[in-house]
Amino acid sequence: MSTPTHGSSTDLAVSLPTDTATFSAAGMFPVGRIDTHHMLVLADDVTADEVEALALSLDSHAGWVGASRLQLVPGVELQGPWEVDEELRRLMGLPAWATQVMLLECPPHRTGPLPAALAGIDPVTDAFPLAQPGGAELEALTSLRSIARRLAGGLRLAGDAPDGGASVPVLVVPDPEMSVSLTVFSPVWIAPEGVVALVASHAPGARLHLTPTPVRGATGLAAIPVDELERLAAELGEDVLDEAWRLAERRREEAAELEEQARLAGHTIEEERDGYAVVAEVDASQIGWGGIEVRVQGAEDVPLSVRGEAWAQGGVISYSIVWNPHNPSDARSENLPAHVRAERSAARSLIEDVSQAIQRAAGGVMVDDDGFLVAL
Repeated sequence: MSTPTHGSSTDLAVSLPTDTATFSAAGMFPVGRIDTHHMLVLADDVTADEVEALALSLDSHAGWVGASRLQLVPGVELQGPWEVDEELRRLMGLPAWATQVMLLECPPHRTGPLPAALAGIDPVTDAFPLAQPGGAELEALTSLRSIARRLAGGLRLAGDAPDGGASVPVLVVPDPEMSVSLTVFSPVWIAPEGVVALVASHAPGARLHLTPTPVRGATGLAAIPVDELERLAAELGEDVLDEAWRLAERRREEAAELEEQARLAGHTIEEERDGYAVVAEVDASQIGWGGIEVRVQGAEDVPLSVRGEAWAQGGVISYSIVWNPHNPSDARSENLPAHVRAERSAARSLIEDVSQAIQRAAGGVMVDDDGFLVAL
């Protein structure tokens, strides 16, 4: 779908003393650390420049802080890359395409065990059934997963050690095809009819979607399962969750009070909209397939990769183009049956076409699910 858009190091980063396109860490590979450190696994067509460019898109403090030391966030580094020969590949159980690795140097931070209800859903969380990563370690693994997915690489995780024994290595290869959604950030607002026309040129039957979907049952924190609330409480602290709960309830009560006062005063209550959506079928000829949705609104926050644009200092409009399968969980699943993968592939192609049409009309830049710049 895309090619990495490279950036340059910030002033905080120390440039590598060599040509990073061919750079490899000096010295022998630290074999003694392979089962105690997480690794980013890469093929031979990936350069250190590409890893750095993606890291810079995720954190303003990222950059080279020394030879073979790429800082992701303060206190967390990727070291390497080291070339991997056949013997090392076999020793580490890596796939045939793996030719280089980078080691994550990060203080371990573990929380509670993986709730039974969440087991088998995510291979990364499954690697830590006894104590889930948290803090800087979780942030680092999230970044590495995004980088690996963009570069068609993988992660070799130092998984939980059962009964206090040696850690269990777990290989996770994110599916690059899972990243379907794209967002165009632009200083230009296109009226609803304009976006309908742009989408309809690629998906006949595109229409404005302004009717709010009624919400059934609990919402907000009340809708989160008890097991997940317990995990969040362990990760964030019960006081943080309690304060979030109180704030949400206070805002709900204030909104209800203002609405009641307006009704008693005989005022007309009008719904305020700060955005809109346009929807279309992925392929109307395919029974059972879902659709795509273009969500247009003012962007309250923009990815780091967009903030350097001169126009991003003023108001920014986001045009998020997402896939809406009939089963919402399919949108983030890496294990899809063949017929759903076919739908996702068609949705991906349609989303690329629509995103390009919007970008041509509104200007700006395009980013993927992880906030990385995209050039189609």
